[in-house]
Amino acid sequence: MTPSDENASLRRGIRTDLVIAVCALLVSGMATAASWWQSRVVAEQLSSQVWPYLTFSSTYDPRYVAVQIDNDGLGPAIVRSAVLTIDGTPYPNPVAAFGHVFTLPKHGRLSAQLSGISPGSVIRAGGATRLFRIDGGWAVRQFAAATSAGRFDFRVCYCSLLGNCWTVSAKQQTEDPQPVRECPAGGRDQYHVGVATGF
Repeated sequence: MTPSDENASLRRGIRTDLVIAVCALLVSGMATAASWWQSRVVAEQLSSQVWPYLTFSSTYDPRYVAVQIDNDGLGPAIVRSAVLTIDGTPYPNPVAAFGHVFTLPKHGRLSAQLSGISPGSVIRAGGATRLFRIDGGWAVRQFAAATSAGRFDFRVCYCSLLGNCWTVSAKQQTEDPQPVRECPAGGRDQYHVGVATGF
């Protein structure tokens, strides 16, 4: 075998090795991509199985008005913050907030049932939490007027078991919850119903 034949044979061997190496890399890359895609699909399926979906609902009756938050999703909603605002100003104490909404009739008294919702509260799938119920025809009319004027809002930020988070607003009941990277801390503005809260 001449030196030129040996060089040609060596070049063919190198080309064969290169083709085999490239094919191995392609197969490895395809396997990695398939594994990543499968993991993504599984994650999306799991996310949909524990997906919470909070909505506000209001009940108006000639005798009372009630506002509650419902979980219409498939998984529990973990509340991270809840802030009640009147005219854009946050009120941790609902009594103080309602003092800016209602004008009591002469010798009148505001009768209400309040429920707290605080960071760490969990609303199970299919569950609901009544935030408040206010009794009295005059109160129903005044609350309806304040709501129609856009004065009242209640904003809740919540997360799923997987850490995906959303915000929902009572003022924008017709909109879907908006996804957020993380929930802001309620801090001093956090809605709170304590033992001392009363009318």
